[in-house]
Amino acid sequence: TFAASAQSPPAGGAATEGNALRIDLGTALRLADERNLDIAIYLARVTEASARLARARSLGIPTLRVGAGYNRHTGNIQETGGQVIDADRVSRFVGIGAGSVGPGDLALDVDIGDAIFAPLAARQDRAAAESESDANRHAVLLDVATAYLAWLQAREESRIAAEILDRATDLATMTSSYARAGEGLEADAQLAAVQPLLWRQRRLAAEQRAEAAAAALTRLLHLDAAVRLDPMESEVPVIDLYSVDDDVNALVERALEGRPETDQLDSLVAAGEAELRAQRYGLFVPKVSLRFSSGDFGGGPGSSIADTGHRDDLTLQLYWQLDQLGFGHRALTNEKRAQLRQTELRRDKLRDAIAAEVRDDYTEAQSLRAQMQLSASAVEQAQGAYTLHRRRIFDRQGLPLEALQAMSALADAEMSALTATVGFSAAQIRLHTALGNPVDAAQIERGSSNPP
Repeated sequence: TFAASAQSPPAGGAATEGNALRIDLGTALRLADERNLDIAIYLARVTEASARLARARSLGIPTLRVGAGYNRHTGNIQETGGQVIDADRVSRFVGIGAGSVGPGDLALDVDIGDAIFAPLAARQDRAAAESESDANRHAVLLDVATAYLAWLQAREESRIAAEILDRATDLATMTSSYARAGEGLEADAQLAAVQPLLWRQRRLAAEQRAEAAAAALTRLLHLDAAVRLDPMESEVPVIDLYSVDDDVNALVERALEGRPETDQLDSLVAAGEAELRAQRYGLFVPKVSLRFSSGDFGGGPGSSIADTGHRDDLTLQLYWQLDQLGFGHRALTNEKRAQLRQTELRRDKLRDAIAAEVRDDYTEAQSLRAQMQLSASAVEQAQGAYTLHRRRIFDRQGLPLEALQAMSALADAEMSALTATVGFSAAQIRLHTALGNPVDAAQIERGSSNPP
């Protein structure tokens, strides 16, 4: 049951300090399950579908009225034989079916076809609503995981930019000193002075992206806007759930069998088939109308009620109904058949989309695995080159401009490694979701490790 409010303290193991909330990915996922508004909305839709099913199951239950009725007539009235007479009369009825004076309303009007087929369709509609709720939950958890990784990535980009800014500022200062001492060119000093400006701008841009990602995560977790998020992780985690040894064709089959979206459309197809059967065969199923009243009835001429006594009235009808001489029935049958065909085609289209999605996510994850390994090697090589160039400067064997080029290569390698790491983890989570699995906090934590 969704009961959390924006002001209530979050659960799920999150650590709070003042307005700060320290979370990791697992905690963010647990908070989403407890607090996300879209998840709550779709759960309410399941409750609504359950209520419709309960109503469909009650179609054969009579409606009962209990109370009193009063009738007064003054003026012309026609007798059964056709003669019109002037009459002054009054009557009263008290008991079951007192909604009218005389035969009353313990009423049962049943379309037996609806009583048979409506619960079948409503049951499938509820199953479809449950599957839709599951699919929405999977999508929300994927959005939360993606937003969390984007938040960590932006914060890490800001940290890297700050480090590179310090290096660039140091090199710019040394290059300027070399130029003033006549050991370097002024053009080199001006070129080196550009780098701190560029990296200061990149750091500000990364900080802005981090704030935007934190705001998106706060919205998804339905937290108070005043809450400041702080990550527990010091680095972006590597989430490795599926390896190169996994058979992509087997993964596609798993997705087709396990996705809640396919379950939803299967249920909608079954509901459409039930509605079509009801329309095709309902014509041959009779309708029942029952009216019963029981109570005390009395009346008389003028305004005096007399001769009060017990009265029972029962009326039963069994009939078949042919709307518009059958033409309307045929048109409605064709309409139901066309609607069912559309749902079947949507299901086929979804299956094609799921197969393509799984293959795309799998290919992307394996490509990013290789990119992550290459970028880690690039960082190691660039770090070595930068260190050597710095040493050459202090040994008076090289110029700061040479180290500036190595610094730029190291910056590109570090940013590329970060992008590959985040992309790999995000692709693994997307593949996990594409296979019909919710992003489970415990499983994600088991598949997580520090970046290489």
